[in-house]
Order: sequence, then C-alpha cells, then structure tokens
Amino acid sequence: MQAALSILPVIALVALGYGARRWNIIAPSNWPGVEQLGFRLMFPAILLTSIYRSDLSLGRVGPYVLATSLAFLAIGVSSFVLRRPLGLSNPRLTSFFQSAMRFNSLLVLAVAAQGLGPAAVSDLAVAMAFLIPAFNISAIIALTAFPPENAEAPRPSRAQALRRISAEIMRNPLVLGCAAGLILNLSGAELPRAILSPLDWLGQGALAVGLLTVGAGIEVRRLWKSDAAMWIAVAARLVACPLIFLMLALLMQLSGAQIASGLLLTAAPGASVGYILARQMGGDAEFYADTFTWQTVLSALTLPLWLMLATSLAG
Repeated sequence: MQAALSILPVIALVALGYGARRWNIIAPSNWPGVEQLGFRLMFPAILLTSIYRSDLSLGRVGPYVLATSLAFLAIGVSSFVLRRPLGLSNPRLTSFFQSAMRFNSLLVLAVAAQGLGPAAVSDLAVAMAFLIPAFNISAIIALTAFPPENAEAPRPSRAQALRRISAEIMRNPLVLGCAAGLILNLSGAELPRAILSPLDWLGQGALAVGLLTVGAGIEVRRLWKSDAAMWIAVAARLVACPLIFLMLALLMQLSGAQIASGLLLTAAPGASVGYILARQMGGDAEFYADTFTWQTVLSALTLPLWLMLATSLAG
C-alpha cells in the first residue's frame, strides 16, 4: 500500500507542472530549457550514480532484466503485427511502436525512490542501462526503415542509416549516463566524495524537474481525441506490457521487490522524447502526443493498482 500511495506526491508534482505552465508561472517558451536541463544533466546523473552503486551480478539481476526485456519485446513485435489490421501508415506505425514501448524514466525513478526504496532504484537503473539504449536504437531503426510513404527525399543508404543511428546513440545523454555508470562499476573505480556529492544533488533535483516537465507537457485539448489505434497503444503500455511482465516474473520466481519495481517500469506512461524523435525523423508526432497524454493521465489510476497487486503478491 505504501508503494501505491507513493504515486500521490508524483501526481501532485505533475499537476503543479501543468498549473505552472497553464497559468504562466513559468512561460511556455522557458519549458524546453527546463526539460533540456533535466534530460542532459540531471537525469544522466541519477542513472550514472545508481548504476555505479548497483550490484551487477547476473544471478541477482539477470532474470529481472530478462523478464522486463521480454515484456517490452513482445509489445514491440505486436506493434508491427497490428500494422495491417489497424491500417497504419508508416509514420503512424513508428509512432505506435514508440508509444507502446517507451516509458517515462523520471516518473519511474521518482515513484521508486518515494515508495520502493534504494534497492528498487538500483535494480531499475540496471534495467534502464540496457533498455534505454535498446529502445533508442530500435526507434531510430524503425523510423529509418519506415519513412513517410510520400517522402520526396531519397531513402538513405544502409551506410548512411548506420551512421545516423550511431550518431544518435553516441550523443544521447541517457545512453552516455548509463555507459559511464557501467564503466565505473565494472572497473571498480572509487569516485571521490567531491565528485559523487554533486552528482547525487543533480540526481535528487532530476526527480522534481522531470515530473514538473511531464505536467507541463500535458495538453488537455488532446484528451478529446479518439482513435482506435491510439487506445490500443495506451492499453499496450499501461495494461498488456505489465501483464506480460507479471506472468514472466512469476514463472521466473522473481522476488516481491523486483516484481513491484518491474511492474512500475512496464506500466509507466510514455516519454516526451518520443514526440521529439517522431517530429525530427518523419513519424506521426501528433498521434504520439495524443497517446502520450492519455497514457500520462490514466497512469494515475493504473499505476497504484499494479503496485497494490505487487504488494498483495509479496505478502
């Protein structure tokens, strides 16, 4: 129940972010800078320090990472299976894929830190060290392989596509934060307090800043949109993915704590970075924004339910 109640302060910060933008407490033109601060500095810091302190032994985290990865893989594959039944164009297909796969990492870590404890944050950081690069790579590949059907520009060659994918990965702050944490952890290096403390402070600030930007990104007008593909993408993210993970977790006999954090990860709403990527690479950015908005709003109801179920299973 404590884990389920931990969503309340998260909802409060998301609502505060929405109000701050809606009532011009922070001007709309300033929010992109706030988001970039969290995305490029604060969030990489919390990933780096969490992975740096994590126990990376495969015996403990291997089945956990495998279960979360298989759940997301199943949802990703289903996106392409549903392409023909739903009549998805290439731009809508890639945005459907992104909205079904992506999760809001800041919201996940904020809830975990509030209600699940440091061990859960550590496990989540290890899973994210694998999932975040994998998601970014797969999204870029999908957007490159399925360009808009009416695109006038010639399709890039395989070499050009690989260079573009490599460039996107190498400059992604989340990927770099995960990589730095892994390198430091595996090398056994000891970071001095003078370096670790500022990184910890950045990480603490990331949770609040990230949740505020989630709220600022909510557009109520999008809640009046209705589309069969959109609702299926919402259900895939908030219901199907955690359900698949739960079945795998029970089959693999994961601990109650790992089931709780895994459900939090697989049931979290999407991330706004998918909208930016769709807009830059020819996806259906408006479809992604509509889906992302509904996922964010409805997760206030679904996340506590999943966490309560995890608590009952652990009991």
